[in-house]
Amino acid sequence: MQTQFDITQLAKPEIAEAERVLRKCVHCGFCLATCPTYKLLGDERDSPRGRIYMIKHMLESGQAADAATVRHIDRCLSCLSCMTTCPSGVDYMHLVDHARSHIAETYRRPVLER
Repeated sequence: MQTQFDITQLAKPEIAEAERVLRKCVHCGFCLATCPTYKLLGDERDSPRGRIYMIKHMLESGQAADAATVRHIDRCLSCLSCMTTCPSGVDYMHLVDHARSHIAETYRRPVLER
């Protein structure tokens, strides 16, 4: 996957690592067949591939996470089934960890979710 990070973003170790992970994804969709949230909900945004696109946009833009992105990232069960089936070796969990860190820094959760 091509990325659009600038030099100042890539100077941050967490962004540089996320960029390396993003570049491995070839959009093949093998991860969809093993993802329990995608199988249950049938929404691309609730699949590893869909979340990767949302995480990429969120990190590249540097903007605060929005409620929809947070909802889809939060639905990831961290079961790692997508990583075991990925032929490209995408380290999905590290990417989700970076996304969750960005969400914690930029998104103010509603009172009942805190």
